[in-house]
Amino acid sequence: MDRRIQKTRQLIMNTFLDLLAEKGFERITISDIAERANINRGTVYLHYVDKFDLLDKCIETYVELLLNHCANSADTNLSASAFQSVFEYLEKNFTIYKLLLSNEGVGFFRSRLYDIIAQTVTEVIGIKPENNAFSNGVTTHFLTSGFIGVLEWWINNSMPCNVQEITVQLMFLLEPYTKRLVSL
Repeated sequence: MDRRIQKTRQLIMNTFLDLLAEKGFERITISDIAERANINRGTVYLHYVDKFDLLDKCIETYVELLLNHCANSADTNLSASAFQSVFEYLEKNFTIYKLLLSNEGVGFFRSRLYDIIAQTVTEVIGIKPENNAFSNGVTTHFLTSGFIGVLEWWINNSMPCNVQEITVQLMFLLEPYTKRLVSL
């Protein structure tokens, strides 16, 4: 992709995020974005259909960045190093993820993140369908909901404990459960 296009899209997205933090999604207009970015409204429309499209692209971008970070981590299992890597990344990028997780009208980010984590959990735990003791759906959604809940609590409360503490606590909570999964 042409560097000018990349720079313009990044300018629009950064401006959108600044306005999102200031005004909330409902009050943002394309005119606000164009004026703040010092570009024409037509330029915004050249890259994005409307503010909902811009929100979708923003969500996809930041979910992808988090996923790429996780994929580049050496460990992709339900392990301390995997959790620690996720929380370190979130700590480094705290402002943007707090905005996307807590801003009114942006529940789409949480929903998209939930879907991706649920898919990953399903792949990682790999419960055998012939085992009647556990249901893939129940197990996947239990682990995903718990992880998302902890992640939201940690972000929305401005990281009340450090990365090591949250990792240790998660592993303590998951230890009996992961042992059962391994034995399946």
